[in-house]
Amino acid sequence: MSTFPSSSDRSTALAARFLGVILSLSLSAAKANAQPSGIDDHIHQLDAQIAQAAAAQHFEAAAGLQRDRTNWLDLKHAIEAQDAGRILALQAALQQPYIYQAMAPRATTAGPALTTSGPEFMHQVYTLEADGSYQPLEKQEASNTSSGGGYGGFGGKVSSLKVAGDRSNVRFEVAAPRFVVTTYPGQDPSDILELVKFDVRGARKDRYVDMSKSSHAFYHHSSSQVTDNRVRLAFKNLGDQVYEVVIDGTLEAGEYAFMQGRKVFAFGMGK
Repeated sequence: MSTFPSSSDRSTALAARFLGVILSLSLSAAKANAQPSGIDDHIHQLDAQIAQAAAAQHFEAAAGLQRDRTNWLDLKHAIEAQDAGRILALQAALQQPYIYQAMAPRATTAGPALTTSGPEFMHQVYTLEADGSYQPLEKQEASNTSSGGGYGGFGGKVSSLKVAGDRSNVRFEVAAPRFVVTTYPGQDPSDILELVKFDVRGARKDRYVDMSKSSHAFYHHSSSQVTDNRVRLAFKNLGDQVYEVVIDGTLEAGEYAFMQGRKVFAFGMGK
């Protein structure tokens, strides 16, 4: 069994203690607003470790750290939305982080190298054109929003992500094109990507995707994830860590996006 350096042990212990503090706090507005800065620090640390692992071609480590980053980003958004159900749902995953140990770069013969023939940026969704070129989708950063809540915080509440504007400037009139994404070797693309359909609503007609619904009463609280706006996906390996996104069924007219946390790659179907 490998012996991990003390700095890694300290980092893991600090992350575990930080998570314990977060999960023990109530979701009052003051406390909720106080937490994301500490989470940002941990996410920045994960970013540095992911870059280090990828540069050393330790792709299993990079993929594991990327999963942790996604979970911590989800936690940040759940705290901002004061979504207690989502915070509790993330507890198990966050208490079992990937243990990263920095190692020397692998020799080029010991493992696969990153592709140079695929899309320019890893983890971003592109269309694969007939001439073999790759075209980007509309890249946006979604914002957290919520509605409902009832009098005194009781009643029903819906937590959503919002993208400004009622329609994407990237449109496909007849049928969806071939979508592709590049991952680290051995990384499951379904861990980092999902396809959602937006609901255009509000006074400004922005694009919304509901993430969770919760209800509050004096002695009862319940929360559930919204799934009916998700589109079922499969992935086909095209080689060199490039995966084609296989959509189950036909996309009807409307606004869509591939999501990675709050990062979205949007497009529209129809004129």
